[in-house]
Amino acid sequence: MNLRQKLLTTFGGLALLTLVTAGMTTWTLNKWRNSERLLQEHYERSLLVKEVQATTFRAFKELPDSVTGGDMDAREEFDELIAVTTPDFQQWAALAHNDQERQQVQQVRNSYKTLLKQAHKVFDLVEAGRRKEALILLDDHVEEGVLEDFEKVTEAAIESDRQNRRVVRAQVQNARRTAQLALSIVAFGTISLVLLLAGYLASDLFTPLRELKQALDDARRGNWQRRLDEERTDEFGAIAVAFNQMLEEMASRQQVVELATIPVSDLKKDSHWQKMSSRVMLHQMVSQLRSRVAHLSYDNTIEDKKALIAQLDLLLQAVSRIAEFGFPLDLNLARTNIRTLVCEVIQRFQPELIERAVSIEFDIDPRVHYAVVDRLKLRSALGELIRNALNALPEEGGRLGVRTTVSEDATELKIEVADNGKGIKQPLVEQAFTPLASEDGKTASVGLALTKAIIQQHGGEITLKSEPEQGTYVQLVLPLGA
Repeated sequence: MNLRQKLLTTFGGLALLTLVTAGMTTWTLNKWRNSERLLQEHYERSLLVKEVQATTFRAFKELPDSVTGGDMDAREEFDELIAVTTPDFQQWAALAHNDQERQQVQQVRNSYKTLLKQAHKVFDLVEAGRRKEALILLDDHVEEGVLEDFEKVTEAAIESDRQNRRVVRAQVQNARRTAQLALSIVAFGTISLVLLLAGYLASDLFTPLRELKQALDDARRGNWQRRLDEERTDEFGAIAVAFNQMLEEMASRQQVVELATIPVSDLKKDSHWQKMSSRVMLHQMVSQLRSRVAHLSYDNTIEDKKALIAQLDLLLQAVSRIAEFGFPLDLNLARTNIRTLVCEVIQRFQPELIERAVSIEFDIDPRVHYAVVDRLKLRSALGELIRNALNALPEEGGRLGVRTTVSEDATELKIEVADNGKGIKQPLVEQAFTPLASEDGKTASVGLALTKAIIQQHGGEITLKSEPEQGTYVQLVLPLGA
C-alpha cells in the first residue's frame, strides 16, 4: 500500500467514523423528539378522554333534575354540556396512532352514542308526563348500565394511554442506552484511529523524512556510503531506491575522478592512492611540488629540473582530468555540427588506423546535422570509445565501424561504435564501467566510466554488448535538443 492509499484509508476511516457519529447523533435526536411527541400526544389523549368523561358526567346530572325536580330547562342544559364533548372527541380520534387506539376510540364513541340515546329517551318520557317510567329507565338502565359501561370504556382508554406512555418511556431509555453505547464505541474508534494516525505520521512519514534529511546532510558532507531502507513499498521506498542509486552514481563518479587523477606509475606501485580522495591527492602533489621548487633554490641540477617538469606535468594532468570530468559535470552546451565532430574524432586516429591496417566503416545518416551538446566532452567520450575499440583489435588488421543515425521521430541522436576484436563475456559488461585499475596498471576502465558519466549528464544512455572473440558494440543515444 503506497503513501496515498494509507492516508486515504486513514482519513477515510476518520470520515466514516464522523459520519457514523453524526448519524447516531441524528438518530438519537430524532428518536428523542419522536418519543417526546408520542408522550405528549398520549398525555393529550388521556386528558381529552378525562375531559369527555367529566363533561358527560356533569351533563347527566341534569337527568335526575328533570325527572324528580321538575327542571324544565334540564334538557337544554344537557345539550349545551354535551355539545362541548364533540370537538374533544374529534381531537382525541385524530391522535390515535394505531389500530388498537382507533378501536378504543370507536368503542368509546359507541358507548357514548348509546348513553346519549338513553338520555334523550329519558327526557322524552319526562316531557310526555311519564315520569315514573323515566325514573325506572334512569335508575335501572342508564345509571347502573349504560353510564357504568361508558365509565369502564373511558377508564380502559385512559389506562391504555398510560401503558403506552410506559412503553414509549422504555423505548426512549433503550434508544438512549443504545445511542450511548454506539457513541462510546464510535468515540473509542475515533480516538484509536487518531492515535493510529499520529503513530503512522510519526513512523511512516516523519521518521522517513528525518532519515532522508540526515542522509542528505551526510551526502553534503561527502559521505557516499549512507543508504536508506528500500524495503518499503510506498513512495518513500521509491525515494529511497532513487536516493541510493544517486549516491552510488555519485560515489562511482567520485571514484572515477580520483582514479583519473592518479598517475599510472604511482597506481601500479602503491595501492593506497586508490583510498585517497582527489582533494587530498592534489594537496599532497602540490606539497611535493613546493618541496621540489624550494629545493631548486639551493641546487639547480638538470635532474632536479627534469623531476620538477615531470611533477608539473602530472599535476597538470590531474587538474585537467578533475576540471574536465569532475562531478557534477559542468556542460558547456552549444549547437554543434555532429558530422564535423565525428570526422574530427576519426581523423585523430587516422595515422594509427593506417599503420595498423585497420579497416574502418564510416556511415553518417544524411539527416544528422546539429545537436545541442558539449562539443569537447562528447569528442572526448567518442575518442575513449574508439581508443578502447582499437585496443581490442589485434596489432595488425581488424575492422572498426562508426555509424550515426537519427531516430524516427527525429528527437534522438544515435552514435554506434563496433569492432571485431577479442570482446568480453556478457557478465563482465557492467564491470567495464566500474572505475577499477587493471592488473597491468592501466586505467582504461576509467575512460569508459567517464564516457558513461558524460552521456548521462547529457540526458542520454549508453549500451554495451560484447561476446568473446566476436567483438564489441557500443551505442550512444543523445537527445538532439533545440
